[in-house]
Amino acid sequence: MEQQTFFATLSKKKEIADHVIELKFSKPEGFEYKAGQFVQFYIPQEEKSVLRSYSISSIPADNYLEFCIKIVEGGVGSTYLAQMNIEDKIELSGSKGHFVLNSNAISHMFVATGAGLAPIMGMIREELESNASKKQLHLLFGVRSEKNIFWNDKLDELTKKYENFSYDICLSRAEDIASCKAVEGRVTANLPKSLSETDFYLCGSAEMVMEVRSLAIERGANAKDIHFEIF
Repeated sequence: MEQQTFFATLSKKKEIADHVIELKFSKPEGFEYKAGQFVQFYIPQEEKSVLRSYSISSIPADNYLEFCIKIVEGGVGSTYLAQMNIEDKIELSGSKGHFVLNSNAISHMFVATGAGLAPIMGMIREELESNASKKQLHLLFGVRSEKNIFWNDKLDELTKKYENFSYDICLSRAEDIASCKAVEGRVTANLPKSLSETDFYLCGSAEMVMEVRSLAIERGANAKDIHFEIF
């Protein structure tokens, strides 16, 4: 059975960090998804298209689709997307993936590195804005240095509006830690010592995900409560 595809129009593009761009597209009619899911873009090549997967950072209540794209040198998908112009159209698949919120969780702990913040931003916004959740939500967002930080303005807005949300930016190679709201060290160095009775959502490199997962289990987390997506 051939899967349904959609066409979306680029409405906004901006650089939000070093080698990271934010893209907003029109949301196609009939397109449905859950916060945390991804789509596959059909990237035109010489005679055929190739598929590249990107997580959606917006939430279903938004009237647009938002993506956070890391520009990879020689990367087929990121290079094409970075060169798109406003009003250009692109073909995409329907929503995919099982990296979504567990509605039965007592609290939520999110760990993201780099562009892995994309699906997690959607999950956090969905829980706070759409679900009006009173559960405790905490995010550890890891990047290398100050120039790699993005969406801290959005995160600040959420902390001001929702008392049950908090976050820390973790800088693994900080140059001037005093110049920004951040803590020093990798996300693994900033994990709480006790981690029972919470659901975990991890998104980033395989190395980070496996390391955080092992530490979380050591500190009391249940393996079945750890959800992850590898970038």
